[in-house]
Amino acid sequence: MTQAAIERQPVRAALGAFVGTMIEWYDFYIYGTAAALVFGDVFFASTDPVMGVLASLGTFAIGFVARPFGALLFGHFGDKVGRKKSLIITLLLMGIATVLIGLLPGFHSIGLTAAVLLVLLRLVQGIAVGGEWGGAVLIAAEHAPPRWRTFLASAPQYGSPVGLILATLAFRTVSDLPQEDFLSWGWRVPFLLSGVLIIFAFIIRAGINESPELLERLKEKSVQSVIPAKEIFRTKKLALVLGMGLCLLGVAGFYFITTLMMTFTTTSLGVNRSDMLELISWVGVVELFAFPAGSYIATRYGERFLLVAMAGAALLFAIPMMMLIVSANLTNIYIAILGATVFLAAHYAVMAPFLTRAFPVHLRYTGISLCSSLSGAIFSGVTPVIGVWLVHKYGVQWAPLSFLFIFIAGASFVSSLLLPVDDAVPDEAAVPAPVAAQGGV
Repeated sequence: MTQAAIERQPVRAALGAFVGTMIEWYDFYIYGTAAALVFGDVFFASTDPVMGVLASLGTFAIGFVARPFGALLFGHFGDKVGRKKSLIITLLLMGIATVLIGLLPGFHSIGLTAAVLLVLLRLVQGIAVGGEWGGAVLIAAEHAPPRWRTFLASAPQYGSPVGLILATLAFRTVSDLPQEDFLSWGWRVPFLLSGVLIIFAFIIRAGINESPELLERLKEKSVQSVIPAKEIFRTKKLALVLGMGLCLLGVAGFYFITTLMMTFTTTSLGVNRSDMLELISWVGVVELFAFPAGSYIATRYGERFLLVAMAGAALLFAIPMMMLIVSANLTNIYIAILGATVFLAAHYAVMAPFLTRAFPVHLRYTGISLCSSLSGAIFSGVTPVIGVWLVHKYGVQWAPLSFLFIFIAGASFVSSLLLPVDDAVPDEAAVPAPVAAQGGV
């Protein structure tokens, strides 16, 4: 490989991580949107609309339950064999499962079998995402030069808002169809489009080199016999628990302001479905601005500083946010959700590079994947379900949902303060000052 090609690898790795993650999150978000809007009618015939929505969101939660299995499987493979191979497999798994969901007959065609097949395909999606995120973060971080690490390691995080924008635009396009057409075939279009996107992502990701940091570490005999998951549970339990808490705001908090609020506003407040889909697409736009802003602040003042500040801000914003939302005024809802998005997005962008420092390189894929996936399995997937249940039990009030969000933000605040990281990697004092970074003294 030429020197020029080697020098391009950090950018190519970041691009490959971003594109693949974008497609995977597109797939995941169209499922969440469909679960909130349509799956209750298509796959769960129930005379009680609330029960249909709860059953539908239950399948959404199942994908999170499957994530730790994907983290263990692909984390082990990625730590022992290579990041690149794992990422290609997870990409293909996610794409195939998503297309098959788009082709799946509904309850009125094949009865209960439709729901069973939907759950199985959702499990495949969960396994794929469980193995995807950690590898994408690492392939970008481990190619990055030190002073660009915070920015380049956050590249996979940009896949989330872009995937969200594409997913909501796809659903926004078909949401104005007559209800009968939307329920019969309109909702399937976003799922089938994934087949086209997955080909593009595969081509980009196949051109990435393996992580040089991992290849160097695997030459050491001391790590060749290590079982990553066993070693993490033996020596890194505190990092694992606090890493799960760190992930909570960016993952569970995000599904709170998107999937749960989509369901809550359209079913309990009577807000128009198209208006909420448009708002959710703006969430992705705000994220695209908040991500680099968060990375810049973290580079100047330290990753931990940014994480603590954003989690604290989200904690304080919980009650005002829900008071604005329950007003059922669309402008107030925009202010509440987009305001919360700023805090969540800045935290989420910096969470990735910070979390990689909690684990040594030969345990890193498994470690950060388990943090994210266990957090998702225990908290994130059930957040919309718990939220719908709280509304069903207590009615349209701001307090119950506020306290749910306070728990999410509070856990991330404490974890951001306490998570032990490897200070050998540049952070607060070690990041070059702006003058030096620009070629000064």
